[in-house]
Amino acid sequence: MPAHTVQLFYGSIIHEVLDRAHHHYKGLYDLSTKGKLPTDSDIDDYFKEVELVLRSRGIRSVNQDLKDNALKVLKRFNRIEGPSLYSRVIDTEHRVQGDRESYIVEGVIDLLVDSKTGSSAPDRVEIWDYKGTKRPPLISEDMQTYTYQMLVYAALYKLRNGCYPGSAVLYFLNELNSDSLTATPPNAQVRIDLVDGEVQRALREFDSTASDIIDCKARNEWEAPSTSKMPDKETCDACDIRWSCPSFLKVRSSKARFS
Repeated sequence: MPAHTVQLFYGSIIHEVLDRAHHHYKGLYDLSTKGKLPTDSDIDDYFKEVELVLRSRGIRSVNQDLKDNALKVLKRFNRIEGPSLYSRVIDTEHRVQGDRESYIVEGVIDLLVDSKTGSSAPDRVEIWDYKGTKRPPLISEDMQTYTYQMLVYAALYKLRNGCYPGSAVLYFLNELNSDSLTATPPNAQVRIDLVDGEVQRALREFDSTASDIIDCKARNEWEAPSTSKMPDKETCDACDIRWSCPSFLKVRSSKARFS
């Protein structure tokens, strides 16, 4: 089984079960559940449904511990966040798209959420993105990437709605990985202010990255990232071509020498 399916399974099952939980609350599956939180039993059922769908796509968990962890995290999120979040959700899997000079950029925003003041005006709405990880350090390459993603989403949201959303929220699900939790842990949510200058900078960086990808595709040459630009260890460990990546091998060799 390809190594990346481990990450793909975890991220996919988190997103798709939560999407079902939101639909449950809205009564989209059964009108009798409208306004009602899913029970633990409901989450169990949705988890099994999603697992079967993922398996049909060739995506499955490699061990029971991974499945058990995902299910526990989903139940805690439903129990802790559901009472205050579900009623504020305006839309799920909100698709956005924009034309650039030489390519089209598309994205799917996990949630559009009413502001806590109760306003659903387009310029007050919050855009949310679920991450199936623990929160990385605030000053880190990963956090910069996540922030950059939300800034690009904000730009695409503006193209569709005529204004920026009020704010963006990253929710790190694996911060819920504790049996004793009864409230939102401090590191679970990171709120991002949407400043026009920062959004435009993110778009320029996106254009630069897209240009590099188009150039690599035209030359059919895909250079490995420099050691300073490598992704986190979990991503490298899940990459199927890591053993032919000179940067990965260089870092691994260096660590072996000094261990």
